[in-house]
Amino acid sequence: MSEVKLPAYDAVDAALKEHGLAVSPSELHGLLNGMVCGGLAVDGDNWVGPVCDYANEGEPLTDGAKAMVRSVFDAVAGELGLLTNTLFNSTAAELADAEFNVSLLLPTEGADLMLRAEALSEWTTNFISGLGLMGLEKNKMSPDLSEAVAALEEISQLGIDEDDDMDEQAELFENVLAYVPECVLSCLVELSQRPGAVEEPVVPGLDSVKKPTLH
Repeated sequence: MSEVKLPAYDAVDAALKEHGLAVSPSELHGLLNGMVCGGLAVDGDNWVGPVCDYANEGEPLTDGAKAMVRSVFDAVAGELGLLTNTLFNSTAAELADAEFNVSLLLPTEGADLMLRAEALSEWTTNFISGLGLMGLEKNKMSPDLSEAVAALEEISQLGIDEDDDMDEQAELFENVLAYVPECVLSCLVELSQRPGAVEEPVVPGLDSVKKPTLH
C-alpha cells in the first residue's frame, strides 16, 4: 500500500549487525509501528531518540545506521499513514471494498518455525512498547483497544515446543500471525487520531518477555 517498500529481513539484520545496533529487525519494526500507531508524526525525526536509547545505548546513530533505520521507518510511515487516511476519509461502502494490509518484518516463510515464532514475539512485544512510548495509558483504553492490546500481549508470550507436533504448531502460528494486523489496525484507528496524541516519545523502558509454550 506504500510506494516505499519494506527492506528484506536479512538485509536489515545484516545492516543492524554491521552498525553494531543491539536490536533485531523484528524488534525495530515492531517498535516503530507501535510509535506511529500511537501518534508519532510520520514526517519528522522524532523516532531517532528512542532508537538511539534502545538500540545504541543512548549514543547517536552513525550516518549509515540512521539511513538504514530510516528506510524501515519510511516504509512503516508510508503504510500506516496511508491506512490512516483511508480509514478516516472513506465512506463505509468504500471501506468495505478496501484491503487493509499491515506488514510485519519477520524471517521469510522458509525460515525455521522457531525463529519465526521468536521474531513474532519480539515484534509484538516491541509494538506494545512503542505504544507505551507514545503515552498509552491502559486504564484509559476503550474496550476494543483493551482487547487488541491484550491479544498482542498474549501473542508476545508465545513459543514453540519441539516436542509437540510441528505441523500443528505451524498451522497455529500462521493463524496467530494473520490476526496481528487486525490488532494493529484497532490500535491505529483509536490512538493515531485521539485528542492530544503526543508526538514526542518518552524515554523507553523495554522489558524482556518470558516466552511460555504455545498451545
